[in-house]
Parts: sequence; C-alpha cells; structure tokens
Amino acid sequence: MGTRYVIKVDLADVWAAPDRKELLRTLAWGDEIVVNNITPTALEIEVVVYVQQQGGSVITQKTTGFIVPRKSQKLRPSDLVAEPASNDVLRVNFVDVQQGDGAVIESPDGKVILVDGGDNQLFARYLAGRFNGTTAAKPKDIDCILVTHGDADHFAGLVEIFDSETLGDVKKQLFIRPHRVFHNGIVKRPSTRNDKRVPDRELLGATKQVAGSTYITGLEENLLEVDDAQMNQPFRRWKAALAHYDQRQKIAFRRLQLGDNEAFDFFNDGAMRIEVLGPIPAEVDGKPALKFLGEPPEGPRIGHESLEDTALRSSGLSASHTINGHSVVFKLGYGGFSYLFCGDLNDESSRFLARENNKGTINLRSEVFKVPHHGSADFSGAFLQAVSPIASVVSSGDENVRKEYIHPRATLVGALGKYSRVPEPLVFVTELVAFFTYEGSVVPTSPARAKERGTFQGFSRAAFGMVKTRTNGSRLLIYTDSANAKLKEAYAYELDASGQPLPAPVKRV
Repeated sequence: MGTRYVIKVDLADVWAAPDRKELLRTLAWGDEIVVNNITPTALEIEVVVYVQQQGGSVITQKTTGFIVPRKSQKLRPSDLVAEPASNDVLRVNFVDVQQGDGAVIESPDGKVILVDGGDNQLFARYLAGRFNGTTAAKPKDIDCILVTHGDADHFAGLVEIFDSETLGDVKKQLFIRPHRVFHNGIVKRPSTRNDKRVPDRELLGATKQVAGSTYITGLEENLLEVDDAQMNQPFRRWKAALAHYDQRQKIAFRRLQLGDNEAFDFFNDGAMRIEVLGPIPAEVDGKPALKFLGEPPEGPRIGHESLEDTALRSSGLSASHTINGHSVVFKLGYGGFSYLFCGDLNDESSRFLARENNKGTINLRSEVFKVPHHGSADFSGAFLQAVSPIASVVSSGDENVRKEYIHPRATLVGALGKYSRVPEPLVFVTELVAFFTYEGSVVPTSPARAKERGTFQGFSRAAFGMVKTRTNGSRLLIYTDSANAKLKEAYAYELDASGQPLPAPVKRV
C-alpha cells in the first residue's frame, strides 16, 4: 500500500522505467499521487494511463511509473512531492464541451464546485474519469453546482451525469451527491402554447412594467417547487435529475445576485474567497427583480464605447439576451490571483457591471478571465478594460452547422489583447487546444447515410481541449495538453514585491 502525496512542481513527467525512455504522461502541480517507493534517484508511483480501444473509445488503466528528475536539476525525488495535509493548490479546469461552458473548481482541501456543464456528454465523461470509482452507495460529494443561467448549453449536460448512472460501462458512470445548487432565478418557459409561439415577455416568468421598463418579478429559488408546465424541456429534465439527487441528500437551492457572498461561506477560508458580482437586481414592489433586456444593434461596433451612443442602445424585449445578460457573475480570489466567471454576459449587462466597477461598488480586475458567451461579438470594451486580464479562456466549439456561431469573433479576440494589462496576454480557446488525428476515408455504417453522404475524410479526437490552471495564491500555472505526450503549452506567473504578476519559468522535471 503506497503513501499519498501531491505534486509540488509545475509539471512532472512520468516514465515507464527509471531510465526515462518511455513517457507515460505528465502530472501537474497539486495532482494527488500514490508513491510506492522513494529511491535516491526516482519516485516510484501508481499512475493512471489512457489506452485507446478499437473503435476510438479510451479506457483508463493503472500501472507503475517513475518520476525521475534530471541530474542537472539538482533535485531529490523527495523535493517533488508534499504531504496532502500541506497541499495549498487551487485547481480550476476549463473543460471542452463544444458550444457551451463547463468548469471544475477544486479547493486545496477537496471541496468541488461545478460551474455549468455544456449540453452533451463531454462534461460527464470528463468528470467520470476525474472522480472514478463512484457507486450508488458511495457517490462523489459535490459541494456546489452553479448554473450561471438557464440556456441548455450551460446545464443540459449536467443531466448526462445523472443518466451516466445507468450506463453499462462502469468507467463512464458517475454517481454524485450535490449539496447546493445555485442559479440566477430565471426559469425558461415552453416556447410554444397551443401551437403558437409565446411572446418573449412571457418566456421567463411573471413581469411588471415600471417607468417604461419591463422587469422579471417571477424569480425562482427552489427549482423543485416550479411546476413542470412552467418549464421548457431542458429545465424539466434538470428538475427530474435534481429530484433524484435530493433524495440522496437534501439540496440547498439558492438564487444568486450581487452581494450574496455569504452563500459561499462553505468554500471561503480567508485566503480563498468567492464574491458574487451579478446579476444586479432592481427592486419592484419591495422584491428583487431583473430588468428585461433588448436586442443588441446589428453589425460590428468598433470604436463606439460611449454609453450615450444611440447606435449601442438595445431595442425591444429579448428573452435570450435577458437570460444571458443576467448570468451569475462571480470572482474567485486566492491570495494575489483572481478568476472572473461571467456565463453569457453581453454588452448591455456588461456595461451595468463596468459602471459599478467605475463607482467602486465592485472590483472586476482579474488575472484569469472566463470570457463571456463563448467569444461572441456582443461584448463591452469598457468591461474588458475593467477586467484587464493576463489570461483569457474562451469556451467554444463548432460541432455542427446548427451550432455554428463563428465563435470566438475576431473583434473579441483583438479586444482581449488590447485591454490586457501585460504586453503578451494569453488567449486560450477550448476548441483550438483540442487535437485531431486524420483517419483517412470513412464510409458511414448506416446504409441510408452512406448512400446520402458517401465516402468522406474522417478525423478522431486525439486530445481534448482542456485549459488547466493551478495557483497557491502567489504563483499561477496555466497549461494545455497536446496529442503529443511530450508537448505542453505551459506558462507560469509569480507575484513581485508589489503584488503584480510577472512571467516566471515553468518548472518541469
């Protein structure tokens, strides 16, 4: 039986033998490992490797591996690991879910927050591998599931986690026990009634007009108490999954808005803190309400940042822009580094936050920026300038024509570079850090599809588009995997004496 440790260097290569001849995989700072033996030259560890099966599926296997520092590094093997009790590394991974969002936050003491989950099985598959070995009797405790807003590409994939419990392949199963579910309070209604399209004003619950503006007053708290008839299909499926989870352990539901920081008391520990910055509510009849937003102007809006510019004013009532614009916005801080999560925030709502930032009500400035709305052109330069990130992550992917939005837009990528506080900002796109292998000519297995489509050129995914980050509050590591096991795109930052992040060498052994 080995001893549990955590990796103490940025990247640690794991070899099949102590001679460093066959690279199995690379582990990262803060990863937990089981060490079977520590010799003067190497760590002998248990390691999980990924083996591709016929047909393209990937399974995990446990084997023995060795972490062997080079002699020139003048490091002892014992210098590469730390006791789990002394682990101080926060891990935040942005998962490639194609056109959608999905991220996992893991605190040094093991607390887990899921932020969104895409609309397909990719997030569930990743989590099943990350938290393998769960059963109905021993589910994985998830401290919080935070759904930034009720668009299916942000939460329908969470239902796939529940559905995985009945899969025949145990390696794809994931049993969880969520303790909390946080959201923005807006539940989407069915889009048709009596075979007719429902007006946008009636799609998000009860509303009221005040001084010429429309406000959503029917904000929900406990999703299990919302009638099925008042939910569209993705919400009904999500409610059904939550009802099953609620039987395992009573779920604490909460609608979040600006200032609800105490909701994260379970996570915050002084050095690590989560602040809720949005949505920003209004008050109608003494109760919180969210303003109905409109359609943005069409076309590129370059060089029009004035709040008074009529070309930037939205028009009408748009349910989609309203639910996006009132995404839960939160800032995760740890020591001198911060992450800003924004859901599908848009131009109009971003301006609300930028104004609050300028007034000093909130502080948007963050080092790592989860870019809103998959890199849409519907953004505010003033907002990006307030964030002034050093690293930005865009979660996007074009899996079919129906989901093609040309994300990220060229104007957005350019603005991220322009408004960064460093001369060489990092911009990651989950779709672009995935890798594919050319498989040659392929014929569909379905005779009908083969007749329709014919032979085409096929590719298989060789590496998923994960963007992984690690920080202990004074150092930050950001890296991605390549299909070539020897390659990583990795960057590190350390705080200088004044608390400013500066590039630092990546420590790889």
